[in-house]
Amino acid sequence: MTDHPGDARPPDSDGSYDQPGGLTEANGTSVGPLGRLFADGSTPTVLLLLRECRNRRLLAESLDAEATVTATADVDALSDDVDLCIVDRESLDRHRGEIVARRAAADPAFLPVVLVDPCDAAARPETWTAVDEVIPVPLSKAAFRARLRNLLVRRRQSRRLADREAELETALMELRVRDRAIAEAPIGITIADAADDHPLVYANDAFLALTGYDWEAVVGRNCRFLQGAGTDGATVREMRAAIGAAEPVSVDVVNYTRDGERFWNKVDIAPVRDGDGDVTHFVGFQTDITPRKLHEQRVNVLNRLLRHNLRNELNIIDGYTAALGETDGAERTEAIDRVRRAVERLVSLSEEVGHVEHVFGDDSPDADVRTVSEILESVRAELNEQYPDVTVRIDVPADPVHLSAESLSLGCVDYVAMLLSDNAREERSVSIVATHDATADVVDIAISDNGPGLAESDWAVIEAGHETPLRHADRLGLWVLRWVTTTAGGELIRSDGHGGRLHVRCPVRDPPEPDAGDDAAA
Repeated sequence: MTDHPGDARPPDSDGSYDQPGGLTEANGTSVGPLGRLFADGSTPTVLLLLRECRNRRLLAESLDAEATVTATADVDALSDDVDLCIVDRESLDRHRGEIVARRAAADPAFLPVVLVDPCDAAARPETWTAVDEVIPVPLSKAAFRARLRNLLVRRRQSRRLADREAELETALMELRVRDRAIAEAPIGITIADAADDHPLVYANDAFLALTGYDWEAVVGRNCRFLQGAGTDGATVREMRAAIGAAEPVSVDVVNYTRDGERFWNKVDIAPVRDGDGDVTHFVGFQTDITPRKLHEQRVNVLNRLLRHNLRNELNIIDGYTAALGETDGAERTEAIDRVRRAVERLVSLSEEVGHVEHVFGDDSPDADVRTVSEILESVRAELNEQYPDVTVRIDVPADPVHLSAESLSLGCVDYVAMLLSDNAREERSVSIVATHDATADVVDIAISDNGPGLAESDWAVIEAGHETPLRHADRLGLWVLRWVTTTAGGELIRSDGHGGRLHVRCPVRDPPEPDAGDDAAA
């Protein structure tokens, strides 16, 4: 098999090129088919980028039994599907630029190009920019095929490596997408190690924003740092039991931010297993459901209170209205007084319901921020107007700390009104004492009166978080204060003992920004 541009010599006298199908040396030694190099059983694709000549026909016939052969002088046939390209000096000189470009485009896969040339082509350095092997001719079939096999082995290996690289790149791209999705998810997402104390190894930005902690403060710690005084122990035990059993769990739990703000957290936890089924991590999802919890409480409380109180008061009005037509004198006066008091209670209830709507209508706990002194003075002024015969004493911290104002004032007034409704003393008094806990950066407002104080039954209903026909409060004042405090990220705490004080603990807020007009006036 030889190749001279523009010429075709006959096969060598030993007969090594006149057996196109068998590719067998004259001595009978066999060289394996090229197609066996491909694990999937496919045959290699060989491009003979040669002009029409006898050598091209001989090469095509020799390779046709073990490869898919395309013989053409058109360089466009050099596509990604080609496993090996054979050129002569004429086609190389004509298509060098295209060949180099297509080999570069195939990278990282190896696209071998073989130059068959009767000249000493290896001495020309520019040859190696476009080809990988220079085979001088004439050459025996066995040697020719062995050199092609070596190139095809490299081609096969490079294709496998390129496929693996592509798979890895795809996997990395998917991981990047998942990582971005987790990092940018609108809910908190954490990943904890399954070993030892389940320390956090990952927390996304939404979790950090929800809890107020930074990355350094959470990594390596168990998520129990979010628990506090209001966290239900039974709920915590439920989570621990599920984690211990490597089972998914979903709970609603009271947690606390870094600044001490209380919030309702919907926590979903699921085990993450490896290929052997062993649990290696736990993934957690955290969602602030405080607004939902407050809405559920509001619906429950208002539904029961309105149905119960409205029915009772209307029954009273109906009964005594009927009696007005049948009685006179003192009995008639008593009936009128009973109707009047029932109407007053309904009006008071209507006002309390309006306060509830006002509380839940606030856009943000930071919408109106004032000093503690200003807030409690407004509470005293409102109570003095409503109850001029009641002595109201207030005590505020010396430092001008700020809290969410309007709704808190409303909640305090409604709660005191509830206390006074049960206070039958001739000289009634109310005490409101505020202290600043600088360590926790919260303000504690202790509210009490000289009457029987907060009933245990009313406090039990608030702690339970819902009302029932048998366990309920008769007024909305305590609920309004509870909702105001929760919305502001605070909590209510009742002191032990008869007539114990109710403590309203709220986080300190940043002072409001001064108005531009104030700056100009200054």
